[in-house]
Amino acid sequence: MVEDNTSRRRVLKGAGVAGATGLVTSFAGCLGDDDPDVEGADELDEEVPEIHLVAPTAGTNPFRNELASIIADNWEEIGFEVDLEELEFGAHVDKAVVQQDFDASLLGWGGTPERIDPHTFIYDMHHSNNTAEGGRNTPGYENDEYDELAELQVTQVDEDERQQTVYDAQEIIAEDQPRTYIANEGGYHPYASARVTDVDPTLGEGLNSFWNMISATPTDDDTVRFGYPSEIISLNPMQDLATPDRQFVRLIYDQLYRIDEDGFPSPWLATDDPEIEDDGMTYTLEIRDGVTFHDGEDLTVEDVEFTYEMYADSPTYSDLVDVIDEIDTSGNEITFHLEEQYAPFTANVLGQVYIFPEHIWGDVDPDDLVDFEDENWTGSGPFEFRDWERQAELQLEAFDDHFETPNADTFIRIPGSDTSTLVNSLESGQIDMVGAVPQPTAVDRVRDDDELDLADFDAVGYAMVEYNTRREPLDDRHARRALSYGVPKEEYVEFIRDGMGTVTHTTISEHNEFWHNPDVEEFYEDLEAAQQELADGGYGWDDDGRLHYGADQ
Repeated sequence: MVEDNTSRRRVLKGAGVAGATGLVTSFAGCLGDDDPDVEGADELDEEVPEIHLVAPTAGTNPFRNELASIIADNWEEIGFEVDLEELEFGAHVDKAVVQQDFDASLLGWGGTPERIDPHTFIYDMHHSNNTAEGGRNTPGYENDEYDELAELQVTQVDEDERQQTVYDAQEIIAEDQPRTYIANEGGYHPYASARVTDVDPTLGEGLNSFWNMISATPTDDDTVRFGYPSEIISLNPMQDLATPDRQFVRLIYDQLYRIDEDGFPSPWLATDDPEIEDDGMTYTLEIRDGVTFHDGEDLTVEDVEFTYEMYADSPTYSDLVDVIDEIDTSGNEITFHLEEQYAPFTANVLGQVYIFPEHIWGDVDPDDLVDFEDENWTGSGPFEFRDWERQAELQLEAFDDHFETPNADTFIRIPGSDTSTLVNSLESGQIDMVGAVPQPTAVDRVRDDDELDLADFDAVGYAMVEYNTRREPLDDRHARRALSYGVPKEEYVEFIRDGMGTVTHTTISEHNEFWHNPDVEEFYEDLEAAQQELADGGYGWDDDGRLHYGADQ
């Protein structure tokens, strides 16, 4: 079990097969010798640079923390030198995502509902336009053939044609391995069934879903207390928000459409589906009557128009609305004229842009949007801001004038130092739900407690190792592919996570069935294959087993 990690690894390495689960493991490495099993370059050049691997602390994510240690060991066995740095969540995101100051990074990418459409995973995360600091293509991956596919799928209104393009794109990513896609981390989120009812876990998010937070009903008092093992970094929707922040910002700010539990855009501030004309170049929709912001001011079609124009000036999200050429309003209707066909427009633009009050944001300079502090965080969403004591709790209260009033009068988000601490708080009655997957022993305790229960869910997002292709040797596909062979995906799911989740080899989850390509190249843990990949790339090893460039590379 997870508690005895060292002995478990020793047994698995010695056996090579985990018979109890039927899981076949490679561990071909068990490279006890300094001499590799395959022949590399005859003449060696400089040593390959050390790899700086950034990973979560045990408190932040015990599963990934354990995985990182195994990965580092495997990479060293195939000849790399590895520097493993463990960071808390906020520092990790800043280093790997914002600053992009890493060689390799073990992190997760959240599968929020709007990402069921493949555009985020195919275009945002892998197109070369998004490699700048703060962009989602954090590996800096560039491939002209891939870019053409990522651009093509955006314009394909026919879903079958678009599916094939998305399939082709996944095949290229799998071959190039800018990231090692490890596992879709589904599992269980614990909650106090004796204190809260009507929980609504959804695909990709479990209890972190928007629908759960407005549905959850407290039975003892009017408050739901929600625990999560990280701090809120910002409530400013103009910032490049981490997923845990976005999951609460969307409670405060409304969108024209919400992505429903099945992953489809559903009318929210809009009264109905958009009317699509001119071969997908024009979208017209009507705004609800009687909607107000939290300060009592009416939400009008002019606020919607202002918001989309403000997004065009945003240093963070301007690319989200780049496809919009012109906006017209008439009465309570708004019409978006596009520059070109854009298949995911309803889900990825109308369903992601938060609507802002012009009377608060209208005078904010575009250069200050990311840093602007609205002390009341005034939106129009089902919850309104009450108080925020950083590192202690964020308090939201139900907005009684909303057209979908939440079942809880108060919703409190409480950060914890780690998931284990939060489960202890759940058991002692201090919180009511935990938006993170506990370790197996804690799952067993929750199962045995009559006052607690588990909400199970499948994942759209995944755990991944990403490689900074701007740096040597990670700019070389052979090196990245070899490193991918050093990642124990099956062990991660079956042993470290005790069967929670599914192994993946592609950026689109198998639970997102229509868009998932099941036939991409697969990378399982196989250290001999890793060595062969390096040898094929022209690398070689010295007498100590340390990896070098070949003289002819």
